[in-house]
Amino acid sequence: MGARDKAEAPEFEDELEEAELESYWTTSTSPLQVLVFLLPFVAFYEIGSLVWQRELGATNLEARRILSTLFEIFGVVGVHLPAVALIAVLLSWQVIGRRAWRVDGRGLGVMAVESVVWALPVLVLAAMTGLLGGGGGEGGIGSLPAGSRATIAVGAGVYEELVFRFALIAVVHTVLVDFSGMRQKLGDWFAVGFSALVFAAYHRAEVGGHIVFPALIFYLASGVYLGSLFLGRGLGIAAGAHAIYDLIVLVALPTLDRGSS
Repeated sequence: MGARDKAEAPEFEDELEEAELESYWTTSTSPLQVLVFLLPFVAFYEIGSLVWQRELGATNLEARRILSTLFEIFGVVGVHLPAVALIAVLLSWQVIGRRAWRVDGRGLGVMAVESVVWALPVLVLAAMTGLLGGGGGEGGIGSLPAGSRATIAVGAGVYEELVFRFALIAVVHTVLVDFSGMRQKLGDWFAVGFSALVFAAYHRAEVGGHIVFPALIFYLASGVYLGSLFLGRGLGIAAGAHAIYDLIVLVALPTLDRGSS
């Protein structure tokens, strides 16, 4: 290999890495890739909610209940309808977008790692506001079996992102940008901010039904963070990061605390 070839080799490798990164960046937000990535989460929650139905009781997910209520308004009733709706929406999006029906298996693993990375800032935020290590907050979640807590954690990651990011941001953005003529970027930020406010209000029960400012700051800031993550990296990564954070807080940390005591 000549000197010129040696000089060009690193440049070619850099271009190849950039192309692979760009391909992953695009593929990881495609509806089919997101669906395959989220299916294990959805299956775990749906099965777990049946296995630990008695233990979960009243602590079952309000976000999932919101979706069920919306279906009931239109006369459609079913235990697993929110999961079916998620699958149907992503498949419809895939069809309408005329995207290739191809799943990147290696990309799924990278998405899992990326979700862990994006969950870390939320952990830091929880530590800064004094909410880390609460064992699941009020309502007896911390006293539930690990399987029940894992079910809640995974379900929150998927269904809260589906309601507060995927659906709510889309609706607000459509009203502001498509109907009212607001600029795209400004509409994005208004939609993220509004969804964060609703997200904080949704978690009011976890702060005793009254304003506790550290908790309010955490939910507002994490709502903005997850909303921005959704806009930048899509539903799969946002839901994955949310689920990983909840698994760490509701399952991993309490298990470590009990093991060390």
